Amino acid sequence: MDFKVVWDNEELYGCEYLKIGETVENSLLAQGTVIYVDKEKAEAYNTSYTIELDKQWRTRKFSIMVDSLSTLELHSDGKGNWYNTKGDSIDKLKGAIDIDISSTPFSNSLPINRINWSINQIEHFHMVYISVPSLETKKVPQSYQYIRNEGEFRYFNYRCYNYETIICVDSNGLVVDYPNVFSRRF
Repeated sequence: MDFKVVWDNEELYGCEYLKIGETVENSLLAQGTVIYVDKEKAEAYNTSYTIELDKQWRTRKFSIMVDSLSTLELHSDGKGNWYNTKGDSIDKLKGAIDIDISSTPFSNSLPINRINWSINQIEHFHMVYISVPSLETKKVPQSYQYIRNEGEFRYFNYRCYNYETIICVDSNGLVVDYPNVFSRRF
């Protein structure tokens, strides 16, 4: 399984390049580079991230860097326990299995690819939300409901707090369209 994907950021001017591949241990490694402009702050950002996933698409380790200055690395046991690089437990994130990096639609693929979905099935998750560029973390509730498929595309009603939209993913669970936020170009 080797994929390369490019998304446009429609909310903020920018784009992302993502490469996903299998490791020698048969786990997955996702590496992304996000470049975007925040017009309100009159600032441009370059964000690089790496996510190590087990065979069930559970995050085991991730690292993220913004403008080669700010960095964050967290580790997980895949059971909802999170640790910093020193091995200290991060209690405020306990119970979250997946991560949600604010600047990439790839985060949506993690819970989508962990579940064997049936039409109208709804699942609730707690996510480790990473705000870019600040790299602040918090645990947030999200839900996905598999509402339909059209050929190789699947559609999910995505909800986080009061925000709700319908996202489209391909047969590999990678976002094709996240209305007014991200769209796939490659």
